Amino acid sequence: MNGYSQSIIFTTEEIHLRYSSVRKEMEGHLPADLLIQKPLSYLLLEVLFLQYLITSNLTKMRYKIFIAIILASLMFSCEDPIDVTLAEADPLLVVDGWIDNRPGTQEIKLTSSQPFFDNTPATGITTAAVTVERSDGAIFEFTHTSNGTYAIDIPENESIGQVGDTFTLNIDTGDNQYSAVTTMGRSAPIDSIRQEFRDDEIFSEDGIYCELISRDPAGVGDTYWIQTYKNGQFLNRPSEINLAYDAGFDSGGELDGFIFITPIRELINELDDNLIPQPYVPGDVIRVEVHSMSEDNFFFMETLRDQLINSQAGIFAEPLANTQGIINHVNGDDTVLGTFNVAEVSEIVYTVQ
Repeated sequence: MNGYSQSIIFTTEEIHLRYSSVRKEMEGHLPADLLIQKPLSYLLLEVLFLQYLITSNLTKMRYKIFIAIILASLMFSCEDPIDVTLAEADPLLVVDGWIDNRPGTQEIKLTSSQPFFDNTPATGITTAAVTVERSDGAIFEFTHTSNGTYAIDIPENESIGQVGDTFTLNIDTGDNQYSAVTTMGRSAPIDSIRQEFRDDEIFSEDGIYCELISRDPAGVGDTYWIQTYKNGQFLNRPSEINLAYDAGFDSGGELDGFIFITPIRELINELDDNLIPQPYVPGDVIRVEVHSMSEDNFFFMETLRDQLINSQAGIFAEPLANTQGIINHVNGDDTVLGTFNVAEVSEIVYTVQ
């Protein structure tokens, strides 16, 4: 019979009979783990495999069939769930201390870190004393409002400080004291938001796309977090965290004093689950805020963003690690998570036409 046209058809009984027969021939010649009892789908694979070891005369076509079956088994084989038990560490203080020069409510949040698999809301630290002291001696007392949030209301036409002012955060939890020092940097002035209709572009829908026009001030070392709100919704996917060092991505770009580069300008367009920019429609309202950051906080946010993006890499993801900012434990050496930053903010609101 022509080996290239012969079909390989086994009934369930034939598979078990062939498997038992081949096992007897191969006992003592193969590792024990190859001869353990396995599901029916695996018996067929081993019948073919063991028969090959015995006869060693498969035709080319059968060899191809054998390879195809092996590859299929690797692609569609079952997965065994693995329960990972992690040692619980003592909770650490987490500081969410992003405030800025605008009037209105300014907030600093204090919470405790959680176990890796705990998805419940973080536990707030509710009994701390929280103050921010400006370099001229002015002290701002933050009052606890709810679940670890401490707030202060800055009156209209007033500001917590100016560019160049230095601020010291002091936190007293009773047994422990913590502090951080940062300086308010300058923001980049915003010129405008531009829109254009694009069609026939690879990977993008036809529609209206926008870009931010803003120029980094002359002088090396300005760092920014560019935050975008679409119809009041903060675009906060990890890949939508829009950071700039001068007008580029990092200090090596040597882009001092330029208009933000195209990828930064265009990251005000929402991304979908596949990181494809989504078009705006007429009537959408875009608000963009450019927050200044200290260089330390730029690197903090860059590390945080990269870790969040990396965590989406599936089996290729590197283990996550806690991101440490500029908070110090004054009367001890505990690690403190989070950071403290005081920003100058420039902003623009634009309605898509």
